[in-house]
Amino acid sequence: MGQSEFFIDTGMLDLFHALAKGPATVPALADATGRPVARVARDIDRLLKHGYVEVVDRKGEHNVYRGTGKDIPATAGSGKHMLEHLKKGVDLLERGKARGTMTSAVLKTTEEKANAIFDMILELRERVSEIDREGEEPAEGPLVTVFFGLMIE
Repeated sequence: MGQSEFFIDTGMLDLFHALAKGPATVPALADATGRPVARVARDIDRLLKHGYVEVVDRKGEHNVYRGTGKDIPATAGSGKHMLEHLKKGVDLLERGKARGTMTSAVLKTTEEKANAIFDMILELRERVSEIDREGEEPAEGPLVTVFFGLMIE
């Protein structure tokens, strides 16, 4: 794995999902995700070290964490876990517990057009990240999960 790559598994995705609902302590994240406190603490330490979460407060003896909004570049291995997390979302859609849209496009095109599509996805990812960085998050409101992916063979 290169220096800019960071392996993220399904458990870490669950942590991001829980943190998107608001800042939380490790025990609260363990409760929210159903994962052992020790595993959550280890994952939070890794995320903190790489700048994906930050300490924003202290509650008793526990730090309070929130996500920084920094994009996590997926590795080939973490892509599998992202798909598992996406499956959870599809299950929520099927049960009427979420609203969303998904699409897939497969096309044969030129290298130039493939690069243009890639640039559009990078631009959209940046625009979504900008929204995440704008001011304070509201206490209430919908939770939005966005997955970006592109493969050029």
